[in-house]
Amino acid sequence: MELKQNKYRRMVSLIAPLAIGFSLCACGSEKVAGGGPSGTEAGNAITAQILIANAPAAHAQVKLVVQNSLDGEGYTAVTNDSGIVTIEKVAVGNYTMEAIVDDSALSLQLPVNVKDTVNDIDLGQQSLQKSVFIGGSIADFIDDSSSESFKNMNGFVKFRGLDHSAAITNGKFQVFGLPAGTINMVFIPESVTDTVKISVETDAGDSITTLKPKAPESENETLLIDDFEDGDNINLIAPEYATSALDGMWNISTYPSLYDFKIIPELPMFVSGHPFNLGIQDSENGGKEVNFTFGFPDTTLVKQSWLCVSMAIGNLSRTYDLSSVDSIAFEAWGKGTAEIQMSDENRKPENPPPGVVTYTAGNYTITLAETKTKYKLAFSDLFPNEIDRKNVSSLAFVFHSDAEFHLDNLEFIGKDLLNIWKPKE
Repeated sequence: MELKQNKYRRMVSLIAPLAIGFSLCACGSEKVAGGGPSGTEAGNAITAQILIANAPAAHAQVKLVVQNSLDGEGYTAVTNDSGIVTIEKVAVGNYTMEAIVDDSALSLQLPVNVKDTVNDIDLGQQSLQKSVFIGGSIADFIDDSSSESFKNMNGFVKFRGLDHSAAITNGKFQVFGLPAGTINMVFIPESVTDTVKISVETDAGDSITTLKPKAPESENETLLIDDFEDGDNINLIAPEYATSALDGMWNISTYPSLYDFKIIPELPMFVSGHPFNLGIQDSENGGKEVNFTFGFPDTTLVKQSWLCVSMAIGNLSRTYDLSSVDSIAFEAWGKGTAEIQMSDENRKPENPPPGVVTYTAGNYTITLAETKTKYKLAFSDLFPNEIDRKNVSSLAFVFHSDAEFHLDNLEFIGKDLLNIWKPKE
């Protein structure tokens, strides 16, 4: 719904400033049913049955507040097991009946006009509705230059005819549990006698979100997964959470045979350490980078289908929830085309092509630039299916034809990224 906000009005020197705050939904009067705010002993009674979804609202708190009161002054009562409340000996005047349950998620307000001290008033059945939130910056309500002094003020906000109040700090406030309907707010600065009155019309369950103080959204963090400066085939993050020596491993795999490919640097049949380590070479800036050249020979008996440079997120025996990752970034260049694939090593693909043994959850193709280029890929592009982001075990660069491949500075970008590697409870 569209909330309707009446024009503000400044009221000068009507209400003295207060020196203390009032707790949210605090009861502002000690008077109970049977004793009016003026101490009168009128003989009439007001009755109502309070309901929650057509059932009696037992033990709901009910208050009859003087309509113009800013301090919640009035009569209090509690509904019985049948949701019925009776307030006796109410003085002549205009009131607001407010009812609320303990958790303040449901409430109501109802105008009550007591014309005499003779006739009882039966308000019938009244249903609680979802409560309303109002909060934010006073500047959202006051937009004229003459009210600049109120925009960053400290003080209090009160509500005419309701028993609610809250502190204002640096021009901001928030109040939960207000009953739906017309809500008349009064801002009371600590240091001056001016007040500002605002009237807002609400419906049940409304939250005036445009006025609610927005907590600053935490910025994305960047986590360096590997820069290859250590010269080994384990990504930089995995060792901190490792359960085996193979966690976070970079690898080269092919179909059908690794040694039928033309790979530079040349991979000997028996290599000390790990074949991937041979591709970690000195870069022009004095650091390290990955640098391989792949040739797909056409002389072998079996057609060479693919060559894959892959990194395990952690342990290949489990998957990892990457839903907190907004995007990945890396520096890459060379010649040829690479598919960036995110896979679940534990899932079997349906009707897989030859040599494919894993389920590929995400697949995005890039043509390598000839000069160093930083690529940033949104996970929404890599993962058409959001559920797949919660079950990832590897990231890979897959080639289907000749290529020269340089890779450096692989990063994840998102929030709470280190939690990815923590064991699931």
